[in-house]
Amino acid sequence: MMWVGKYGEFKSSKPGINDVDDIYAPVNYKNEHWIAIWVVIPKKHITIWDSIHSHIKHAQLAELIEFFTIMIPYLLVELAPTDKERVKYTLEPFTYERVKAGVPVAQSGGCGNVKTIREKMATKMFEHDLCYHRDGDDADYTELDMYERQ
Repeated sequence: MMWVGKYGEFKSSKPGINDVDDIYAPVNYKNEHWIAIWVVIPKKHITIWDSIHSHIKHAQLAELIEFFTIMIPYLLVELAPTDKERVKYTLEPFTYERVKAGVPVAQSGGCGNVKTIREKMATKMFEHDLCYHRDGDDADYTELDMYERQ
């Protein structure tokens, strides 16, 4: 479907957040690897897509995903607006599976680039501040730990 400037074409027919069936989210593992999860609320199931299966062992994945399997049902119960809605949910943990077929394989440099870009941007912004805003008064820069405190 092509965007033609009308929200009605893309707007969900579902009236509120309590009628959301699917949640898609990125999940970071130890600041070094990203996976994607698909939470299907009616089925109480989480599907995990990982482009590098060998990066996270089964036990590590179980530990990482346990938070989601427990917290999502809890949030559904606690955030339900009425008792009628609350009864639809239980605190039973969601099930999960890691999909191995049909997941695109990561290419070289596919993981970790965001961290590198963020570090480079922070360095560039810091250098910019030093070059263009330095007025010769070192006292302003002691809080940045550029100079040893005496």
